[in-house]
Amino acid sequence: MRKILFAALNSSWSQSNLAFYYLREMIRDLDYESILRSYTLKEPLMQVMEDIYRQQADVICFSAYIWNRLFLQSLHRELLKILPETIFVIGGPEAVHFKNIRNTIVIEGAGEAAFRELAISNFSLQDCGHSNPDPLPLNKIPFPYRDEDKADLEDHLLYYESYRGCPYRCAYCLSANDQRQEARFDLPKDTKLLYQELDALCRLRPRTIKFIDRSFNVQKALAHAIWQYAIEFGEGQEFHFEIYPDLLDEQDLQILEQMPEGRIRFEIGIQSINRDVLKTCGRNSAWEKSKSALIALKERTKIRIHADLIAGLPKEDYASVLRSLNELCKCEPAAVQLGSLKILADTPMQEIAESRGYLFLDNPPYQVLASDALSYEEMRKLDNFAHLLNLYWNKEEYPQLWHELLQKYSASQILTALKDIHQQNNLPLHSISKKRRAEVMDILSDQMIPGFLSP
Repeated sequence: MRKILFAALNSSWSQSNLAFYYLREMIRDLDYESILRSYTLKEPLMQVMEDIYRQQADVICFSAYIWNRLFLQSLHRELLKILPETIFVIGGPEAVHFKNIRNTIVIEGAGEAAFRELAISNFSLQDCGHSNPDPLPLNKIPFPYRDEDKADLEDHLLYYESYRGCPYRCAYCLSANDQRQEARFDLPKDTKLLYQELDALCRLRPRTIKFIDRSFNVQKALAHAIWQYAIEFGEGQEFHFEIYPDLLDEQDLQILEQMPEGRIRFEIGIQSINRDVLKTCGRNSAWEKSKSALIALKERTKIRIHADLIAGLPKEDYASVLRSLNELCKCEPAAVQLGSLKILADTPMQEIAESRGYLFLDNPPYQVLASDALSYEEMRKLDNFAHLLNLYWNKEEYPQLWHELLQKYSASQILTALKDIHQQNNLPLHSISKKRRAEVMDILSDQMIPGFLSP
């Protein structure tokens, strides 16, 4: 029996790798011993190498993503030296960078069917130029987890998908060229099967069950069935969904009003409130609809909202980004992320960026340095604001103070004041202690709201 090691390189200990659980189940009936091991990018390279070496696997599998590709390239290069007979199989969005390397098979695109074919062929190196078979639809792929996985997954982020593909074609997204629109379940016929899988997920006692569906509420009947499950059977469990805010309607809100506190998180991509900017990158969203959804969720439900903006979108200048930031913060979601645009290969944004003269990092995460409308200096100012949001907004330590400040000032004015305090006190924009944050907020409140007693 040949041994296969699925070696996940995660960004933190709490993450897990859904792809490897799928692949394990795809070959469950074949004569292989499957081992799953998880590592983080914070671990020393030599330590990860030693543990992988000691598994003495015949085949080692990696997933290459923008957050781990550089580490993986170093690791892979060294493992080839100490494991010269081992076959490496690499898939994921960044797998193309491992082509034409000895003893290495690269899978591009959906990997489940391709991996099973490789396993049947005994991972012959003649398949290094492997041409993928037709991908399996999501409803034909086995459920990825087993009850015995609880030892590895308890208190972790557990990833799950109920739908593959996205009807929207946002130019910056990896799904922009993905034509799939595949539901795992045909409701109401498959409701029992859906609930059986959700039961199995909950038995693993993860920290969060994170649905990776790009726009979860596109399938309204499916969304309602899963939300209803969370209401009735999700006690002690947190669910995370990425939703498209413009699709929320009164029926959705009536269901979500019943959701107990701490049961659900929504990630909501606003990206920009500038419709012309959104249109340029293929996103059909109207700020007034999104704003109404944010306000309704905050006023009528106990759902925790994480809202995203992107700096560096085509045609969006500094003033427009600040308007988006200021308007979004007025809605007071629990978390606000101001991310920098990343120019991902094989997305329409790559061609747009090149035609508009963008500057961006050559290596992952391919972050924009300057756009057609934002200078490098302006991008750095916005990145500083992003760090300050993470320090003083997203930790949810001072919601009442933020509320009071927003009655008199814009979010960008408050963030500018925070940046000035950091500069005056020679403080970094990351990793300062809770005590130091409290001191900064006391200074801020004294300056901007005299007499206000911060928590």
